[in-house]
Amino acid sequence: MHNTWYPLRFKPILKEKLWGGHQLRDLLHKTSKAAPYGESWEISDLPDDQSIVSNGVHIGKTLGELNNAFAKAVLGQKVAAHYGTKFPLLIKFIDAADDLSVQLHPNDAIAEKEHDSFGKTEMWYIVHAEPSAQIIVGFNKAMTAERFEKTITENTLTQDLQYIPVKAGDAFFIDAGLIHAIGKGVVLAEIQQTSDITYRVYDYERKQQDGTYRDLHIDQAKVAIDYSEDTSYILDYNREAVGAQPLKHSRYFKTDIVHLATAFYTVSRTDSFTIIIALNGTLTLIASGVPETLAKGETILIPAACEEVTITGSGSKFLEVYL
Repeated sequence: MHNTWYPLRFKPILKEKLWGGHQLRDLLHKTSKAAPYGESWEISDLPDDQSIVSNGVHIGKTLGELNNAFAKAVLGQKVAAHYGTKFPLLIKFIDAADDLSVQLHPNDAIAEKEHDSFGKTEMWYIVHAEPSAQIIVGFNKAMTAERFEKTITENTLTQDLQYIPVKAGDAFFIDAGLIHAIGKGVVLAEIQQTSDITYRVYDYERKQQDGTYRDLHIDQAKVAIDYSEDTSYILDYNREAVGAQPLKHSRYFKTDIVHLATAFYTVSRTDSFTIIIALNGTLTLIASGVPETLAKGETILIPAACEEVTITGSGSKFLEVYL
């Protein structure tokens, strides 16, 4: 029998997309259906997309219900003091069978003013990539508001974008305002602020099933875009190292990558929740003597009030996310 607090599993929320494929089924085993799913929302506290607990005594409860009733226990006192009862992160897997739109997201100030929402800063970890897969991050030359306006008017934006070949294990930090796109043939884990606001600036002139084009948000993008030439979005780390090492520590989230050899790993954080995202192999999490198995592509939330959790799984890798 579980104690009151234990590692929480949630039912994935699957989203069909124009650009979606079948890797969420075939690679990550999220579903048996053949629909073109593009996203699996692993942990979400958005009002219309509430994650539902699928294990233990809290089964059937939404993440929002747990936060409203037990914010300090779930989030941790430090996090609850800042975010109240709102869970600050949204965790996804994305399968891009086709190119995603070229887009960007607003920062906190713009999102709060225009949408009464958090902004959207995110990071990506590439789980799988086809040999020719690439992403778009930023511009390949100095960009100004005037030049951006010209590329939109003349439909030449794609010539000024920075294309980056990717492979499994690559990681990127996509700050609010940074123009970007996920290319076809990429499966990735996404860690982001709890927000679903996207300003789409280019969509390859493709039509939806009903024959219409998806909306573009050029005017909003002009206000929110970041023209700086900062290249710190590429996250370097030692891929052969054993143990934990930071991928990205930002004001919105901290993400470490952990490579287990023959040892075990302990999570005993009390001032923040911890999210574990399994990248390969099989993990076993033990809390209060109760084991919970986590396979590749599965995600689990360890509440701040949870007792010490031990993680084993020789040769396995996982992402550890916290605040």
